[in-house]
Amino acid sequence: VTFTAAAAAQDAPTDVGQGNVEDVATWLDETGFSDLKKTFAKHVIDGPALREITEEELKELGVKKVGPRKLFGRLLCEALPDCERPDLSAPEGMINVTGFSVAEVGEWLTDEGFGDAAKLFAANQVDGPALLDLNEDELKVELGVNKLGPRRRFARKLCSVMPGCRNPRRADKAAAWSASDVADWLEEKGMGKYKKNFAKHEVDGLTLPDISEEDLKTELGIQEIGLRKRYRLELCALDKSFCQRDREGEGSADLGLGGADLAQYIQRAQQFLQQQGAAGEEAGGEGEVRQIDLGELMKAAMQKRAADEAAKAQDGGSVVAEDGSAAVTDSIEEMQRLANELGAEES
Repeated sequence: VTFTAAAAAQDAPTDVGQGNVEDVATWLDETGFSDLKKTFAKHVIDGPALREITEEELKELGVKKVGPRKLFGRLLCEALPDCERPDLSAPEGMINVTGFSVAEVGEWLTDEGFGDAAKLFAANQVDGPALLDLNEDELKVELGVNKLGPRRRFARKLCSVMPGCRNPRRADKAAAWSASDVADWLEEKGMGKYKKNFAKHEVDGLTLPDISEEDLKTELGIQEIGLRKRYRLELCALDKSFCQRDREGEGSADLGLGGADLAQYIQRAQQFLQQQGAAGEEAGGEGEVRQIDLGELMKAAMQKRAADEAAKAQDGGSVVAEDGSAAVTDSIEEMQRLANELGAEES
């Protein structure tokens, strides 16, 4: 697949999702994916089927590289009237990652200490918008960031340039720990037999609290349930702010920040909370919005998104949700409940 900016996408059909196989072929021509027409026709991909296509199916259909798959999803969303994507344009004074070319992504990776992965990112034609839409499996399997520690550091670096995302502040003593310090801590807490696994994955103090229980089991090899629980408890004892990280659950399977879908959940939640505050002021009060760290709000968003994705998985999932707007709207009250619990625990 040739990766192009596909400016002609602005002239795409109003809703290709309602079209036939020939309409899909026309849309592929207009969006720079004309070399997929024969394969799509062979697989009888009409508009309704196009709406439901998954990224795994795109691979099967010949879109092997990460960047073009992300572009395909963005262009499809633009062609569907009921599909919404968040505005990830950078505010004034912030790096505009959405405007990055593939080469500029490579420069950013090198500057942030991920130069070893730059060639694979370039080979997969990952530009700025695709960078913000990566998931952890892509980062690990296709883009060469194989170790857990670097992936968690990547997530933090990406958060620093992603509009609406803010890394939680770290004032604990572990933040400056090296991988060797982490090994000493594991030894002290009775988990020393796994220190080589942590070292292999380059887990340092900065990434220590970003590790989920699933990571402990599948990536770091801690099979004993008791030791996984001990890890969480000792981490909580190390610093109280880490206790809440148990809430992440399976949501940590994603990068923990990136992906336009997660940004959409966060953006809608922020808007909802702001509206509530404004309504409270109009009623003569001070509003009900708590001052909650965005990092905590992100965790609530991740939990709700994980639940939504699990529900969608029963139907095979899709690159673009049929009613993404409704899914986000339905999630807002649950997200605020979780966020309010987090705020109450902090106070």
